Amino acid sequence: MNFNIFNSLILAGIVQGFIFVIVVLSNKKYKAKSTLFLLAVILAYSLGNLQYLLPDIGVMLTTKMYNYVYLPWASLIPALLYFYSVKFLYPTKTITLKEKLLFLPFLVFLVLTIIYRIGIVLNYKNEIFLDFFEYIVNFHEVLAILFSVFILLFLIRKVFVYEKNHAEFKANRIQGNINWLKIIFTILCSFTILWGYLIFRALYHPEKITSFYPLWIGIAFLIYLLGHIGIYKFGVISERKKIRNYNSEIKRRSVNSQFKNEHLTALENLLLNEKAFLDSQLTLEGVAEHLKLSTSYLSRIINSELNTSFTDYVNSHRIEEAKTYLVNPDFSNYTIISIGLEAGFNSKSSFFYVFKKATGKTPLAYKKEILSA
Repeated sequence: MNFNIFNSLILAGIVQGFIFVIVVLSNKKYKAKSTLFLLAVILAYSLGNLQYLLPDIGVMLTTKMYNYVYLPWASLIPALLYFYSVKFLYPTKTITLKEKLLFLPFLVFLVLTIIYRIGIVLNYKNEIFLDFFEYIVNFHEVLAILFSVFILLFLIRKVFVYEKNHAEFKANRIQGNINWLKIIFTILCSFTILWGYLIFRALYHPEKITSFYPLWIGIAFLIYLLGHIGIYKFGVISERKKIRNYNSEIKRRSVNSQFKNEHLTALENLLLNEKAFLDSQLTLEGVAEHLKLSTSYLSRIINSELNTSFTDYVNSHRIEEAKTYLVNPDFSNYTIISIGLEAGFNSKSSFFYVFKKATGKTPLAYKKEILSA
C-alpha cells in the first residue's frame, strides 16, 4: 500500500461521499428528483475518484484498473449537475428529450469501454487494440473537461437568469438566496479549467512532474460541499413551502382602520392583505413608490404617527408572524431558519437579533416558554 496525506484525504472523502448518499437516501424527506440527482453527482464523483485511487495506493496496476474497473464517470457528472440544478430551481419542469441527450457522451464512452472489456475477457490483447483504448480514455478526459466547462458556464448563466426572473416578490412563491450555487459553480468551473491545463501538461510534457492531488482534493471538497448545502437548502425550502401553504390558509390579521392618515391605512393593507412584509427585500423606497408617495413623506408619517421607523414597523409584523409559527405544533420540528425566512427576515442572524430586541428572548427561548406553559 502506498498511502500519503493526499490520497488519505481523497479516500476519506470517498468514504464520506458513500456514507452521505446512504444516509440521505434512507430519509424519506429527501426523495425529490433534485436531491436524487445531487446524490447521483456525489456517487458518480466518489466512484470516479475511487477508480483512480486504487492504482495510486497500490491496490492494482493502472492497466488492471482500466481493464476491469474503469468507467467514464467524468462525462456523466456534468449531465447530472445540469439536471440537479434544473430540478432544484424549477421542481415542476419536465425534462425534455433534447436535455436527455446530455447523457449521450457518457453512453458512447460507456459502450466503447464495454467493448474494450469484452475484448480483454476474450484475451484479445493486440497492441493496436490496447493503444486505441488508451487514446479513447485520453480523448474522453479532454471531452469531459470541455463538456464540464460548457455545462458549468451554462448553469452560472441560468442562475443569473433565475435571480432576475424571481426578483419580484410574490406571496405564492418562495424566494431564496441562491448565491451559494453560483459561487460553487464558478469555483468548480475554474478548477475544471485548471484540470484541463494539468491534463495538457501531462500528455504533452510527460517529462515534467504533474501533481493532480491538490486539484482532486479541491474539487472533491466542492462537490461534497455542494451536496451538504444542497440537501440543507432543500430541507429549508420544503419546510418553507409547508409554512407558506399554512400561511395562505389562515385568516390574516385585520387591517387597523383607526389610523388618522389614509396613507397609513394603505400601508397596513399592503403589508397584511398583500403580505408584503414577507418580502425580505422590502424597502421604504419600494413601498413609497407602490403607494405613489415620496420616500421622505412616508417615513415622516410613520415616525410621527406611529413613533417608530419603517424598518421597525415592518419587523413588528414579521415578529408577530414568526410567533404564530413558533408556537404551532405542526412546525415544532422545523428549523428556526425556515421560520425566520418565512416570516420575512433575510437571514437567521437578523431574525435572532430583531426577535430578541423586540421580545427580550431568542426565538428558541420564546418557543420553549410558550409551549411549556
